Amino acid sequence: MNKKQEPKVGLVSELVRQYLRTTDFRIERERSGISTYVYRINAKDEVFYLRILPEQDMSFAPEVHVHQLLRKKGVQVPEVLHFEPVHEELGLSVMLVREIPGAHAGRVTSQESYERVMLDAGSQIALVHGIPVEGFGWIRRGREEDKSVLRGENRSANEQLLEFLEDDVQFLSEKLINKEEASIIRRIMERGLPLMSRYEPRLVHGDFDDSHIFQDNGTYTGIIDFGEIQGSSPLYDLGHFKLHDGQRYRGFPALFEGYRSVVPLTAWDQLEIDLWAVWIGVRRLGIVARRSPDADYVHQLLNRVREVFGVVSRQL
Repeated sequence: MNKKQEPKVGLVSELVRQYLRTTDFRIERERSGISTYVYRINAKDEVFYLRILPEQDMSFAPEVHVHQLLRKKGVQVPEVLHFEPVHEELGLSVMLVREIPGAHAGRVTSQESYERVMLDAGSQIALVHGIPVEGFGWIRRGREEDKSVLRGENRSANEQLLEFLEDDVQFLSEKLINKEEASIIRRIMERGLPLMSRYEPRLVHGDFDDSHIFQDNGTYTGIIDFGEIQGSSPLYDLGHFKLHDGQRYRGFPALFEGYRSVVPLTAWDQLEIDLWAVWIGVRRLGIVARRSPDADYVHQLLNRVREVFGVVSRQL
C-alpha cells in the first residue's frame, strides 16, 4: 500500500477550521492511533477527533457506513460529522467524529461499576453482530468498493482461520512455547475449525476490549474505534475480550450476560468463544513477538493463551 507521510499540523488545523467553521479550538496529535493519523480537537465545550487514513488508495467509506448503521440500531458509537472519500489537497480519506463522553472502562473505580458497564456493553456488541457481511476477514476499504456493501477479504472462514495459523504456531514453538504446547494448539484448532466456521459472517469490531468501551462515572457511554472491522463469526469479539480480560478487573461474565440478554448463547457457543480467544492470542503473539516485542505484554498474552487452551483442550 502506498502510504503518505503524516500531514503537517498547520494543514490539519485548516481542515478543522473549515469543518467546524471556527478558529476557536486547540488541536493535538493522538499517538495512540496506529492504523490512522488521529487528532484531538478541543473546541469550546466539545471535543472532536479528526482521523486521516495514511493509504492513498483507501477510504473511510465502509467505516462511516458502519457508524450510520449502528446508530440506527441504537448502538452508542461516535457521530460522524464530516467525511471525505478523498480530500483534494491531502489526497487521503478524512473523517471527523464527535467524542463519546467519559473515559475507557478500565478507569472505573470499582469491580461493581466495571461489571455494570460490561453488562451494557455486552448487549450493545450483540447488536453490532446483527449486521451481515459478505465474506470473512478485514473489511475492504478500497476507494472503488461499493460503500453500501461490507465485504471481507476472504471468501470462507477457513481462509481467514488458516492463513497464518501454522506459521504462527511454528514460530511460537521456536521462541515462546514448547513442542507439547504447540501440538495441543494444533490439535484444538483442527478440532475446533468446524465450530468456528458454522456461522454466516457478521460485522465484528475486531479489537474489542475495555480500552474501546467508554463510561462516564461508571455509566456506559459507548463503543469507539471501528478501525479494525472484519467479517467473522459473531463470537469473535467475545473471544477477543476474554483473551484480554482481567488486566485490572474481570468483566467477561458480565459482558456475557449482557450479550445473551439480546442473543441466546449455547454451551457450544461458549466453547467457540474460547477457541477464538486461543486463535486470536496465537495470531497476536505471532505478530507482536516477531517485532521489537513489549516483553510484559507478550508474557501476559502468552499466559492468557495458555490458560484458555488448557480449558479448551479438556473439552475437545
